[in-house]
Amino acid sequence: MFRDTGKGKFEVLYDDSHGSGSLTALLYNFDFDVFYGRKFRPLKKEHANFLDDKVLGLLASDRHAIWLQGRASRIGTNDWNMTTSMARASMVQTYLYQNGVKPDQVQPDAIGEEGTATHGEDEERDRSVMLWVQPLFKDDPKPPPKRVPPKPKVSQKFKLAMLTGVNVSQSAKIAKFLKGKLARGPAVDVIFFLMWDPTNSLACIYVYYGIGLSVGLSSLPKVSATMHGPWNEFTTTKPMGVWDFGKFSRFTTAGAWSWSVNWITIRTPAGIKDVYEKIDTGNTLGAGMSTTIGDFIRVEGPFRYTGP
Repeated sequence: MFRDTGKGKFEVLYDDSHGSGSLTALLYNFDFDVFYGRKFRPLKKEHANFLDDKVLGLLASDRHAIWLQGRASRIGTNDWNMTTSMARASMVQTYLYQNGVKPDQVQPDAIGEEGTATHGEDEERDRSVMLWVQPLFKDDPKPPPKRVPPKPKVSQKFKLAMLTGVNVSQSAKIAKFLKGKLARGPAVDVIFFLMWDPTNSLACIYVYYGIGLSVGLSSLPKVSATMHGPWNEFTTTKPMGVWDFGKFSRFTTAGAWSWSVNWITIRTPAGIKDVYEKIDTGNTLGAGMSTTIGDFIRVEGPFRYTGP
């Protein structure tokens, strides 16, 4: 559970900012369980001030790049510690973006609790982000630190498509999520979506289920349904992971034969504006309209996905 741990701290491990332009530093004493409740929290004032004073000036031109490595203490599961360390790196990453640093200058990474085996369960230096700022050279454009971080795991660019079929293992997971949650009502939607982050080649399968109201022609199905749909592009207000969408959602559809219009609302983590998009879901079967409110739940992923 989230706990405020006081002032943010930092330590400069190497500083040649007035010479080669290199800087290595540790921002630490991030709050405990900083991503509790899937909420993105702002950087501590002390960490923001350090970035203002020591880092933003170096990154003001295209001649420098920064590597970020989020870290976590040993309390909690391995998966949750990895998620928490990714959130800490994302907090610094977002602050840099908001202050004019270009995305291709930033390479974030996360190691969870790796490297803390000999430490106490919760030490303030483990709740941290290590950063390296290094100059870029023409013959070696991205000189890496000792550990080369991979491409960013967060993005603002996403694509959403409706699915019509899933495999057996995915069906079992979906059945587990839906067990005991669906109720009888005038309209019931159970819709599968593929959420794709093309920047990082990652995707997740989500299931939307909801209940609501419907109106339809008496000679045709009461609620219009659609086949496999095309990709719908949208942009979030801040960087986030493809695995962080849900849970509250609303889906509204109206259509007849080859025409349909659809809107979807999907909740995002606190601090990021919810997604509200008009989407294309494919060819319509039947005629009618419905609006339902329910949950948007991840049942598979993230997994590597490079597109259709």
